[in-house]
Amino acid sequence: MMRRTKLTLLCVFGTAFLLACSSSAENPAPDSGEGAEGVQVAGGEDPVGEFEFTSEGEAMMAILRAFRPHSWPPPPEDDEDEQVEDDEQFETDNKVLVTVTEGSKDPERERSIQGLHCEWSGVTCGADNKVIRLELNVKDMEGTIPRDIASLRELERLYLFANQLTGTIPPELGLLSKLTHMSLGDNKLTGTLPPELSKLRELEYLYIFSNQVAGSIPPEYGGMPMLKHLGLWSNQLTGEVPPELGSLSNLEYLWLNTNHLSGTLPPPLAKLSKLKYLYLSGNAELGGTLPEGLGGLGSLEGLYVQFTNITGSIPCEVAAIPSLKNLEAHNSSIQGCVDLRCLRQECGLSPLETDTPTGGAGGG
Repeated sequence: MMRRTKLTLLCVFGTAFLLACSSSAENPAPDSGEGAEGVQVAGGEDPVGEFEFTSEGEAMMAILRAFRPHSWPPPPEDDEDEQVEDDEQFETDNKVLVTVTEGSKDPERERSIQGLHCEWSGVTCGADNKVIRLELNVKDMEGTIPRDIASLRELERLYLFANQLTGTIPPELGLLSKLTHMSLGDNKLTGTLPPELSKLRELEYLYIFSNQVAGSIPPEYGGMPMLKHLGLWSNQLTGEVPPELGSLSNLEYLWLNTNHLSGTLPPPLAKLSKLKYLYLSGNAELGGTLPEGLGGLGSLEGLYVQFTNITGSIPCEVAAIPSLKNLEAHNSSIQGCVDLRCLRQECGLSPLETDTPTGGAGGG
């Protein structure tokens, strides 16, 4: 029987997806777990309070066993009867060692035999061989997201986009204090959105779109000061849009379309001065009128409220936003003009070269 060794993996995976290929935050985020002003982070019993951090090697082994990416070496089989000699124990963090099945012509497996785990597909390591990025997009992976990922303390980017992952989102992901990018989109995840993600003080891009996540949007999400993109479209989300989202002063893209949101739009959304695109379409029970002050969204380029129950008319202050390029409100309860070209004409404003009566992302 061939000798098996446990592995110590000091690597990280990650890449950018969608519009999230920007650099890390320019300003350092505070270490405090408190939310932005007026936003209270989830209190009471902390479901991740008893989480026991493991070594990066153990965490990577858990990830390997959970996901089994096809380009990675297979995990060693468990054999409780086999005695592991002292020289086969976990190596220290400055060296990586793994034994895998011999005779494979898979180049990824060959490199792993040499201990070059930072060269595995989807793995990026920092200068000190700590995992900083996990990019496992479109790997046809199944299974659940292991809570052990929280032990990758230096992780900055986590991308698990377009797989067949099931189960719930581990609240322990909220312990990844250096995380700036996270994409769990286009899987089969269920459960609810963990409020604990609001503890990710440096997070800039959060995508959990195209899953089966239900429940409400945690108001704690308004306490992520660096957040630029929040993509929650195509889920089963219910309840009202939290007014706390108006505290996301750096938010540029907000995708809430194709859910089951209800109630009215909270006025604080009009305070998002850096917001470029607001997608609300496909929420049939979302009603009321557009909140006053939307003209203050001086960076707005696209507003999508089609296939909603929003009533009233679109105010001329919206049409007067110089940066606005796309406005779609058809198949809603809005009266009057439902596209930008018509609205600008109705408001006595000169037409813009960028006027587009239809089109744009985020349709119902």
